[in-house]
Amino acid sequence: MNKGRKPDILCIGAQKAGTSWLHVTLASREDVWVPPFKELHFFDHKFIAECRRWAPWHVKQGLKSARDRHLKQTLPPDESYLEYLDRLQTPPILNGTWYKYVFSRASENQKCLDVTPEYSCIPDEGVDFFKRFLPHSKLIYIIRNPLDRLKSQLGMNAHRRKKLPSSLEDWNELLEMPALQTRGDYLNYIPRWSSRFTAEQLLFLPFGRIKSDPHGTLRTIEQHCDLPPADYPHAEEKVHRTEPINMPEMVIARLNELAAPQNQFIRDHFGEAFYKDT
Repeated sequence: MNKGRKPDILCIGAQKAGTSWLHVTLASREDVWVPPFKELHFFDHKFIAECRRWAPWHVKQGLKSARDRHLKQTLPPDESYLEYLDRLQTPPILNGTWYKYVFSRASENQKCLDVTPEYSCIPDEGVDFFKRFLPHSKLIYIIRNPLDRLKSQLGMNAHRRKKLPSSLEDWNELLEMPALQTRGDYLNYIPRWSSRFTAEQLLFLPFGRIKSDPHGTLRTIEQHCDLPPADYPHAEEKVHRTEPINMPEMVIARLNELAAPQNQFIRDHFGEAFYKDT
């Protein structure tokens, strides 16, 4: 067993912006090591009170899924891997020692990847800590069109409930969920990150390029992360597809209101060409 280490590459957001595609696609490389489950939540658990309420549950569920998958696919099972999973759910979890142990099974010639969209949401003191903790890691921040991202997240939140919204009260409850706005608050988050990380460390990617040019997008990611070119036979496949849901005009109007300042910020900060690609 190798000693604990830190990730070399992190995708910090945004939620509903192709982060699962990035996780699955880079995981297909032999020189990239990914954790047993996506979204480790180390930094947001440390700095966002809301995340502390559910991140331990997410870790537990992720480890259970990893164990079930391993027992189904690997015969005989790898006992050292099962012991590793057991240790990851043994308290204390989600501290620095735990986080570094997550990556302990990677070999020296592999780069370690952590894809956790909530990292983009951490406050100023969290980004300062992130910078001290990972001064040399490469970061990726995928920017999706604000309205499209809001629609996708609202649809995901609706489908996670026992039944779909059927009244204006139901829709208003979904619209008032704080995470709907905070997960894609580019206006506040992007300056926070870009003031601390140079373009050499932090790559902003427009979400639309994943669909229009997945292989070209991956070439950009490889160059940013110091990875040699590789083949990605499944790069054009969509990883997660949120089931479409009909939204009342009132809901669309409210989402447009929420998206408007984010749209303007992206235009002002990155330019019109970048915005059109989101």
